[in-house]
Parts: sequence; structure tokens; C-alpha cells
Amino acid sequence: MLALPGVEFVGLKELPGHEDFVEPEETGQTFEANATIKALSYAEQTGLPCLADDSGLEVDALGGAPGVISSHYCTDGRETGMSRAERDAANNARLLRELEGVEPESRGARFVCVMVLANRGTGFQPVPLRPTPANMSPVNLHQRGTVHKTQGDLPHWHQHGATYFVTFRVQQGCLSPNERDVVLKSCLHWHRERALVHLVVVMPNHVHLLLSPLPKQTGWHELPEIMHSIKSFTANLINRMRETRIPLWQPEYYDRIVRDADEFGETWDYMLKNPVAAGLVAHWMHYHWIRGGEQERHRLEAGPTVQANTRGTFEGRLGLPGEVPRGENGFGYDPLFLVAPEFVRTSAELKPNEKNRLSHRGDAAVKMLDALRVLTARGPESPRP
Repeated sequence: MLALPGVEFVGLKELPGHEDFVEPEETGQTFEANATIKALSYAEQTGLPCLADDSGLEVDALGGAPGVISSHYCTDGRETGMSRAERDAANNARLLRELEGVEPESRGARFVCVMVLANRGTGFQPVPLRPTPANMSPVNLHQRGTVHKTQGDLPHWHQHGATYFVTFRVQQGCLSPNERDVVLKSCLHWHRERALVHLVVVMPNHVHLLLSPLPKQTGWHELPEIMHSIKSFTANLINRMRETRIPLWQPEYYDRIVRDADEFGETWDYMLKNPVAAGLVAHWMHYHWIRGGEQERHRLEAGPTVQANTRGTFEGRLGLPGEVPRGENGFGYDPLFLVAPEFVRTSAELKPNEKNRLSHRGDAAVKMLDALRVLTARGPESPRP
């Protein structure tokens, strides 16, 4: 499916020194996150472009579960040393148990496969995957101090250990692309020194920041000092670029304490949608002035970057006990999965060629082949083995 002139695919075990490769921990909450973790890690370790995937089953009636823990659903995602056959049987038993009483038409499900291609060098710089409370700094989303309020033209809230959503605006006019580059770089400058800068979106006439000030030797770095540093530096530099001496930013900025992980996610999504809502791009991935501190640090260290990302699905529904499990040509949830649109055969009853053609992996692979054709046509910056 991925055959392409000039591109050769090899498995990790075919590479010299494969015994020393370190398998990365798949800590992501989505298939995209885990595929990206694997692709970036092995591209870093091998020095070669790496294509990795992550896949699993999503069941509508279970809110998308089992999802990323599909292989270990029976143990809530934990590896316990069970054999594959034992694990498959326990996973299937749990799934059927949790769907007990659900009517056939409400048992919709799909297998999902996400493929990610990572490569060293320049290229598309995607927005970092949204952090989760499990892999964020302990200071993030843990409100520790007393909340204090100060009042200027706008109210400001202060709490040591808090995460803030901040917006500040230009006084008049708009920032040019070069000026937005300056602002983006300045917003990321203090990442991991004075604050965790989770996400920055620099719009033509305003800036959104999602950040968590960090502790220092005595006390904490305060939001006002961070904002003063960003605004004063960018104002001075942009005025020199323009050969002017006028105020760049409005005197005040808007800030809000992010109270929990749900609000963090809502704020993250709101920030990403800004360029689309403003009609600047069709999709946030096409907007150049979006970045997070971890992504920028990774880029500056000349690490691998994501070059392509594809998602494939295989639609169906879960059969009722008694009519499933059936079939010998699959594993995992295949014997339970009735293939759409007829919902007569399970995916374990399909012949291998037919299953490959219809499957989520096949769908993702065909889309990845299109992406590879584009990348290999770009010239010397393209990923090549």
C-alpha cells in the first residue's frame, strides 16, 4: 500500500543496533498523541524518518472507549503479563458485558488507525499535542496560594501555582508577519525559566497566551513581571523596525485563572480556533503563528518534527452475544465487529486481502501514500530513508 519509487521501508529490527533502542512510553490520551510519541522517539534514536501508528476500537455507546487502551481494556490500560490470547478474551468479555442491554442500532463502533511520519530537519511544525494533567508540571493546574485581586482599567487575579489565560492587544493597526514572528519568539523566550508556556497564538491585532508562572529561589515569578517583559521588549523592537516611537500595546491585558483540566482544554481549543474564526486560514494547522513552549524548545534543539499525519477508520457495530464471536481470520475485537454497511460478517470472517482493503490501517496507509508523494516531490528537505 505504501510502495513508492525512491522510498524504502525497513522495520526497526532490520536496523543495526536495534537492541539498544528504547521503547517510548505511550502516555498520550489519543491515537494521534501515541503515534506521534513513537514516531518522534524512533526518528530521534535512528536518525531516519520514522512512520509509526497507533490504533484501537472506539464504541459510540461507551463514549469512545476502549480507545487508546484497547489492547489492555480488561485491566484499564495496565500491562499485567497476560498472554495475547488471554488478554483478547478478557477484553472481549468486558466489552460485551458493558454493552449488555444496548440495542443493535446503538452498538455503532469503528476501528481507528492514526499514522504519523516524523523526520529530522525543516518542515511543517505542528502545534504540540495538548498537555494532560498527568504529564504536566506539578505546579500546573494546582492552585496553591490565596487569590489576590488588583484593579487597573481591568481586574487582575494573582495566585501562586495557577495557570493563566492571557490576552493583550495592539493599540492600533495590525502586526505584520515579521512583527508577529518577533512577538511569538518573545512569548516563548521565558519558557521553563519563568513560566511554562503551554500555547501562544499571535493574531494580527491581539495575542493569546496560556502559561503557568514557575517558582524561583524565593517565591514565584509573577504574571505582571512576565507580561511587562514581553510587552516592553516587543514594543521597543517593533518600534525600531518601524522607525516609530508610539505605544504598541494597549496599557492593560486581560487575564483569567484556569481552574481545572476541563477549562484548560476548552481554552486550548478556543485559542486554536481563533485564526479560523477570523477567516485567516481554513484550518489552524495552516496558521504560522501558533506554537507551544515545548514545541519551540524541541525545534531549537533540531530534533525531529512531524511531517504528515493521517487517520483511517473501519466502520461497523458490535454484535450481540450469541451471534458473536465469529471468525478465525482476526484477533482482538475482530470476532465481535460486524462490518458496515451490511453488519452480517465479522472482520474476523473477511479474507486477508479484503480486510486489508477495508481496514482502518489500509485507509490510513492510502492517505499516507498521498502525503509521501507530496513530501518526496519537495526536494532536498523532504524525508528520505
